[in-house]
Amino acid sequence: MVPASTDETPENPGLGPLKAPTFVDHVVSAIVSRAALGKILPGSRINELGLAKELGISRAPIREALRMLVALGVVENTPYQGMRLAPLTPERVRQINRVRLELERLSLREAPDLVRSEQVQSALQDILEDMKTAARKEDRLALATLDADFHETLMRASNNAVLLKLWQMLRPQLVIIFGLATLKKSLRKVVDEHRTLLGGLSSLNADKVAGLMEEHILADNLSIDFVHIETAESGAARPKGRRAGD
Repeated sequence: MVPASTDETPENPGLGPLKAPTFVDHVVSAIVSRAALGKILPGSRINELGLAKELGISRAPIREALRMLVALGVVENTPYQGMRLAPLTPERVRQINRVRLELERLSLREAPDLVRSEQVQSALQDILEDMKTAARKEDRLALATLDADFHETLMRASNNAVLLKLWQMLRPQLVIIFGLATLKKSLRKVVDEHRTLLGGLSSLNADKVAGLMEEHILADNLSIDFVHIETAESGAARPKGRRAGD
């Protein structure tokens, strides 16, 4: 879930040599994936030993991955309670999406011509096609990941490394939000939202594009009740002390 580092150039945005993922990267991906699918619920304790056994690795990369996720706001380290997946309260989701909206608006202002370029539009269309396939297969994790890929492609088009890095810090939380959101809305609707957004991105009307982006990020995402999604997925109220990895 954490994007691989790349060496980018203005002429070749988003492309470059990929770095092989480490054990820590695999652990981060595993935790984010499980959270996106509702297998680790917001607020649940994360059991280092259980994850180490499940993933077949030592506890050292588990601890390092958890430290990374704490820094990214995905996991909380609470005194006397240990590591827990951060809760997705309405206020927290609103804050994440407000910050994300401003970052994505800025990326569009940074390089509007590049966003409308054939290269970027083609890359977005390819991702949209993959999203259609994921929706047909009812692969919620793939769809959530592709959703993040779609928006990260826009961020890369800005050719602003600082802006991209700030957005990537939000990416793990966004993948979790995107994944949980599919428990409350159809996968086809997710695809349709991005098709509408892609159609609007080619517009020369900056206000129209900004409006589409705001509707997509705020109206579509803030309408989801993430607090009750976790209860619905678990089938009952979460037992006290439930730990991820048990």
